[in-house]
Amino acid sequence: MAEDIIAESLLKVLKGSRWIGVNLAQAYLDQIKGVEKDTIARYLYESGCMTFARAKEILPRIQSSGFIQFIPSRKKLGSAENPITKLFPAAITEQSFLIEIDSLRAKRPTLDYEDDRFSGHTLVDFTITEEELRLPVNVKNAGTRFENAKQLVGLDPDDCVPIPVYKAYNAIEKEPNLVYSISVDYSLIETINQTLIPQFNEEEKRTWNLLNSYSGTRIRDAEDKFVYGMTIKYWDLLYPKINKANFRLISARKSIRILQKHPRRTPGIGLRAWGTGASAEVNVHISVLDETKSWNEIFDRICKNGLKDIISAINRKRTEVVYDPEI
Repeated sequence: MAEDIIAESLLKVLKGSRWIGVNLAQAYLDQIKGVEKDTIARYLYESGCMTFARAKEILPRIQSSGFIQFIPSRKKLGSAENPITKLFPAAITEQSFLIEIDSLRAKRPTLDYEDDRFSGHTLVDFTITEEELRLPVNVKNAGTRFENAKQLVGLDPDDCVPIPVYKAYNAIEKEPNLVYSISVDYSLIETINQTLIPQFNEEEKRTWNLLNSYSGTRIRDAEDKFVYGMTIKYWDLLYPKINKANFRLISARKSIRILQKHPRRTPGIGLRAWGTGASAEVNVHISVLDETKSWNEIFDRICKNGLKDIISAINRKRTEVVYDPEI
């Protein structure tokens, strides 16, 4: 397909994105329009994707053989790098939780919320507020069943969700009241494949194909813009097809407490040869049934007693006798 058509698709679907692919597409079209080469090179430099000298060097080749060759290819093309397996389930689950927050605000008008998803804050998706009180929330989708859970962490695969240990520790230091709101839905990716992806128009399909094959500077900006844009655009079609999220909540503090009490729940700490059993990321595995609270319960407690009830529960303390060896 002619690269001018692909370039126009990128600029339309990913309007405002800072990804190098979009910048190169703009440069390619500017050359076709006859814009001065120094002006185009200055644009590429100021976009932050390359030096001025590099921009001037590649412009003749862009004009003669296209811009796509200068976008770095993805090194991994499997699920670890595919936006559908990482980002679409997350965006859809976040949008579902936003509906729940709106319902909560309707029941308790003193509440408000902040949407932190695009602030660069990697720990927090939403912050529910009430006067000076703040409850940061990280929304998670558990979309892949841990089939070896019984063997490796002692939990039933249908009752086991992971929390990355480093993120929980980081949250305790920076956002000590943070709670994870987890939706367990093992069918969501299939629903996305069957319901959402076929709806893409031709411009969106071209953009989607390029995002799945290429990477480069600020690729996450382009992925986010595409994924959240498509989620919102097709939400009315998608929402009736997905399972109603049954959110379960657990605080970062409790996740770490489970790690301390049950080290076997964190293979790599409590289990030998972890690398042969599951992914390399160190997770603490929690029981959905026994160690999380349902959103319905949290919803009712907030409506009745306000955010202070939940924040107090997160920070509950008790005295214990523990080993404190001198040697």
